[in-house]
Amino acid sequence: MNATDRIDYTRPFAEQVEGTLYARFRLDADGVPIYEVWGGDRFYTIDVYLLSPKAAGIDEVTYFFDDSASPEPLGSSADRANDFRATIDSPGDARLRVEVRIGDSVYEQRAWLSQMLENGYAKGATPAVRSAILHIKVS
Repeated sequence: MNATDRIDYTRPFAEQVEGTLYARFRLDADGVPIYEVWGGDRFYTIDVYLLSPKAAGIDEVTYFFDDSASPEPLGSSADRANDFRATIDSPGDARLRVEVRIGDSVYEQRAWLSQMLENGYAKGATPAVRSAILHIKVS
C-alpha cells in the first residue's frame, strides 16, 4: 500500500496481486463529472481500475457491488494496458467486491467506491471533482 492509498488490503490480495484499486469520474468537456438523474438520484459514470506490477500474470478483474441483491458483475476486464478498466454507474457510495483471477486462483478485495475515487484523485482534484466525491460519500 502506498502512502496515499485509502484501502486496507487483505493479506492474500496484497501479497499475490500487489495492486491498488482506484476510480475516476468520466468528465465532460469542462472537466465536470458526468451523471444522469434517475428517480431523483444522480448516477455518476465512473471508471474503476486495478493497477498492479503483476498485471502480466492477471487473467481478469471483475467488479461487483458487494450486495447479495446485486449478484451480477458490474464489469469485467482483461485489459492490462488500461489497468483493467471497467465502467460503472453509481448514485452514491457503495462497497465494491473486486475479484482478480490469476490462473486457477481468485483473490477478492472489498473497497468503498469513495476510497477508490480518493485514490484516483490523490494527486489533486478540481473543485467539481471534489464536490462529486463528497456527493458520492453522503449519498
